[in-house]
Amino acid sequence: KRANRFAHALTSLGCKKGDRVFVLLPNRAETLEVLYGCLKIGAVFTPANFRFSAEELLYLVDDVSSRILVFDTEYAERAAAVIGVRKEVVAVEIGGHALQDAYPYEELLERESDHAPICPTSPEETAMILFTAGTTGHPKGVKLTHRSTFFACLANGISASMTRDDIYLGAPPMFHAGGLTCFQLYMLMINGTIILQPRWNPKETLVLIKQYGVTYHFGIATQLKLMVQIEGWQDYVRSLRAVNGGGEPQPAELKRAFIDQGIAYFSGYGLTETGAAGLNWPASGPDDPMLRKASECMGKPPTFVEVKVVDEEGRDVAPEQVGEILVRREPTGAAGYWSSPEEEAKKFRGDWIFTGDLGKVDEDGYFYVLGRTDDMIISGGENIYPAEIERAIYGHPKVADVVVVRGVHPQWGQTPKAVVLPKKGQTISEEEVLAQVAAHLAAFKKPRKVVVVDDLPRSETGKIDRKAVKDMYEER
Repeated sequence: KRANRFAHALTSLGCKKGDRVFVLLPNRAETLEVLYGCLKIGAVFTPANFRFSAEELLYLVDDVSSRILVFDTEYAERAAAVIGVRKEVVAVEIGGHALQDAYPYEELLERESDHAPICPTSPEETAMILFTAGTTGHPKGVKLTHRSTFFACLANGISASMTRDDIYLGAPPMFHAGGLTCFQLYMLMINGTIILQPRWNPKETLVLIKQYGVTYHFGIATQLKLMVQIEGWQDYVRSLRAVNGGGEPQPAELKRAFIDQGIAYFSGYGLTETGAAGLNWPASGPDDPMLRKASECMGKPPTFVEVKVVDEEGRDVAPEQVGEILVRREPTGAAGYWSSPEEEAKKFRGDWIFTGDLGKVDEDGYFYVLGRTDDMIISGGENIYPAEIERAIYGHPKVADVVVVRGVHPQWGQTPKAVVLPKKGQTISEEEVLAQVAAHLAAFKKPRKVVVVDDLPRSETGKIDRKAVKDMYEER
């Protein structure tokens, strides 16, 4: 009923079918109300990373031409910065009233009917736009349709063996596909129970699992690693029957830590473009043969999903040969990108989505994800492209050139590492570089290491030789 009220409130604010509703919310009940309110009138739920800077948010609001911004009061300062520039944007605030120009969410709901609105939509229409990192440095909007969202939820939920009796706690925020189609929406589809945690914290997660008798938990491998490092963690997870790790390779030691407690361990692989559906690995016991496979093994495609590995000519490769992983577009895949036709043409080709990931299939039909075909950095499950960090650092008046490569972080896996060449006659410190990044980008994109150099290798045309820079400075 509250979703119905919000749907009517959107209509009263001038929102029409197909309009993008920009959302800046943590995992809270109102986030789901806003999502379903959008779907009920054919509006497009468009959530963004709440860690983005005001500059990044303004770019995305402009990119999707949003005229409505729904935000948590915690992010009022950045919301104010957006509507201060785009005065035509109507703001709705949840959790308080820090911004006088915003409509209080609860007051809007009180004015409206709780009857379901009548607005027919077709399965092929866009249900949500989820942002994913772009090779140009700006996030791309992935258009998930009503149909693809429905089938992605089914594929992920069925493969994870979830039931309506489960009590589910998911770590991923609901601006990620992994926070929606894995597995919040599926649990609502089957009338299960969801526990929402606004900000992930390993100890708090353990406390919530014990407090609410959580039976199924999903988090990226980094988060699960942090949980098992807490002394006495085993005492908090006695209600769990399964955990599901995603976003990165799953070490066998991590799987065994849970399996030794009688907890089944699932891991998976997917992209925003595939609705987070792709591959799934269930390991249920200490003698499970799947545990003998390498951590890069991500399992097999679930129901409704087809995956293959091809060479550079697009031909299927033989077992154990490395190629690019492709996922069939129907029925779980996105319709394409919002306002990125060139990127869309590269990613969506015919019936297939070209993931940009290198992989292989073994003799048993299990798929392995071996790395990126590009330079993307995966830090704690977040995708970071060097181009956007380089663009920010280039903006400093003392910087002549910069290349961002992968560094190693003991907790988050990979981390950005900046190799900076100052302008002639200038000197620049690590602190200045980091301050420059912090002024333009989210904190998780900040390099953990900065190397200031006297020169950078270049080709005969004067272009920076990025491969040579990576060979010299990238950490493995």
